[in-house]
Order: sequence, then C-alpha cells, then structure tokens
Amino acid sequence: MDARRYTKIAAIPAGLLVAGLMIGQASHAAFTAQTSTGANSFTSGSVALTNSKVGTDVFTVTGIVPGATGTKTVDVTYTGNLAVVVKMYAKDGDTTGALAQALQITVKTDGSPIFAGTLAELSALTAWSQGVGGWAPTSTATKPYEISWSLPASAGNTVQGQTTALKFAWEAQTS
Repeated sequence: MDARRYTKIAAIPAGLLVAGLMIGQASHAAFTAQTSTGANSFTSGSVALTNSKVGTDVFTVTGIVPGATGTKTVDVTYTGNLAVVVKMYAKDGDTTGALAQALQITVKTDGSPIFAGTLAELSALTAWSQGVGGWAPTSTATKPYEISWSLPASAGNTVQGQTTALKFAWEAQTS
C-alpha cells in the first residue's frame, strides 16, 4: 500500500508538470504581429550672423564742427536656418559728454528710420530686448543698415575737444 500511496503522490507533481508544458506550448501557438518605425534622427538648427564691418570701425571722424554730417552702410547677413528676429543695439559706449548728447544718429533699413536720436540715447540700448529694427529672416539674407550722424549747427562750445565712442551690435534670437 505504501507503493500505491507514493505513486499517487508522485503523480500529482508529474501531472502539474505536464499541464504546465501544455499551457506553455499553447501560449506559443498564438498569432503575433509587430511593427516599428525607421531610425529616429534629431538635428538642431543654426543661427549665424555677421556684418560687413566685423572688427572695424564704421566711423572714425576727427575735427567735427557744427553742421558736419556723415553716412555709412553696414550690411548684416544672416546665414542660419531658423526663423529669427535681428535687432541692433549699442555696446561699450563712452557717451557721457556733451558731444554724445548733441550728436544726432539716424539708422535706416529699407529707407525707413528704425532709430533717430542722440548718440547718448542709442548708447542706452544695450541689449537685444531694447534693440531697434526687428528684422525677421527665415533663411540666408542680407539687410543693409544705413547709419548717419550729424552735429547740429546749433551745437554750442560745450562739444569742443570732446570724444565719444560706442560699438554698433546686431543680435539674432530665435522667434
């Protein structure tokens, strides 16, 4: 009787093993399907800005007298591939004297003024957020900036012997 009992007890694990194998085989017999995409690629855009006077002075004028004027053009070129807004502002200005207060500056693009005021007023615009212009290229493009200066005939003796200076800057930011 002991042998029968052991046979019954041994039959339980053997039955469980056979049932597990049958279930495992049944789950592998199911239909399947799969799909996937192609390789995903990510490329950043570029923003590049240059001008026709990089590293050189636009104006170096000496002996200015009341009534004197001058005009130069700076070509600003955008070569990026993103939509941007380009603005002009001033950098590194030394514009505290009477000459900076009297010297009139006009900046034009496409024949329209984008700034008209004193050199001192322009020198207060020192960041893109304060800049003038708002040119919005979306691909490679060039825009001429016509910069004019004049010392009004009414400028008094307080401007004699003075020097003033600043840099013109352009900056492009994505829109």
